[in-house]
Amino acid sequence: MPEVRATVRRRRLGRELEELRRACGLTLEDAAVLLQRPKTSLSKIENGRQQLPVRDVPFILDQYKLQDPARYEAIMELARQAAKRNWWQQFHGVVRDPFADYLSLEEAATLIFKWSPLLIPGLLQTEAYARHVVAASRMWQTDEEIDRFVQLRMNRKSTVLDRDDPSQLWVVLSEMAVRQRVGTPGTAVMREQLEHLRDIAADRSRSHVQIVLLPYSAGEHAGLEGAFTWMRFEAGPDIVCLEALTSAQYLEEEDEVGRYATAADHLRSAAQSPRDTIATLNKMIKEL
Repeated sequence: MPEVRATVRRRRLGRELEELRRACGLTLEDAAVLLQRPKTSLSKIENGRQQLPVRDVPFILDQYKLQDPARYEAIMELARQAAKRNWWQQFHGVVRDPFADYLSLEEAATLIFKWSPLLIPGLLQTEAYARHVVAASRMWQTDEEIDRFVQLRMNRKSTVLDRDDPSQLWVVLSEMAVRQRVGTPGTAVMREQLEHLRDIAADRSRSHVQIVLLPYSAGEHAGLEGAFTWMRFEAGPDIVCLEALTSAQYLEEEDEVGRYATAADHLRSAAQSPRDTIATLNKMIKEL
């Protein structure tokens, strides 16, 4: 099969297969003979640079003598995710490779924790707020591209938060993020955005979404180094995503991810309670 760009989903599957191979005491050469597959092909699969058909995975797991039913199904689910055709492919041209990786992980995650020190996260943005943020990024050249990317951002909400089995979303917002004026001149865009945040935070039917505010008065805290997203999945290890303007870094090593999970706990502890967050948002709305 042709070599393709290594995606996070394929790397996650490849890591699991590599761990199983090593647990069997097999070298790449040994496994290639056992699986009747070229060594170079197997290496690319383990590195996430070659697509592995889902139908081939049971044979590999059987040859590696995997007996744990839970792990067997978890790896099969990783394989299905890696081969899945994604809903955002209709937005070809505005979804670039690093963001496509992120969308695939976001959709598969059972828990998403976001520390957002500078702006409201995309999953919680109103359409008007999103339009101003997207346009300000200068990433898109035409109004049509901006329109399509904003529509993509709106579609993410239903895919992640409004499906039958929604992801758990925990968001810690800095006071800076909610006070940064977007949509100036005037306050209509920001007022609508804060009302939207308040309504989601207060909506008992959205118990899977928790929004809390970290006020300026909290002083120094565990998130001063910058924004991050920590994701947990039914299949495979947790991942932390560090986003930049045109790229993203994915941390997959257990010790690195563990440090961010600890930072997430500290941020939630330092933040206001959900009830106090709603009260603070109401106060800010009145100020606008």
